[in-house]
Amino acid sequence: MLNRVIPALAVLVTALAPASGFAQAERTSPLPNYNLVQLSVAASDMAAADFQTRTAAIRSCGDAVKLGKDIGAEVNRSNFTHASELPPQLRPMLKDLPNGTASPVLSEDGTVLHVLVVCSRA
Repeated sequence: MLNRVIPALAVLVTALAPASGFAQAERTSPLPNYNLVQLSVAASDMAAADFQTRTAAIRSCGDAVKLGKDIGAEVNRSNFTHASELPPQLRPMLKDLPNGTASPVLSEDGTVLHVLVVCSRA
């Protein structure tokens, strides 16, 4: 599960077991559940263009975790995050992002850079 994320993604931190009524809504929702990996680096440690170039080579969540360790990024996993828990501006991006591919670089305030990788969706 994600421990520290961009403030706009803070809803991912609270992805706890849903109440039974919400669980039923998730089972019938047309929106997917995502298994995600997030890589985060301080902008002072790596330029956004370099981070984008390095993460563009990701082809799987295994690649993401390995790259994260290689570059000293914080690596966070979030399993079974329902699309409705995501900020609305991220939903279209993740919906169209192929599994195993890194998102464009995201940054809330310019001090920390993030990418998300969709491992799987259900």
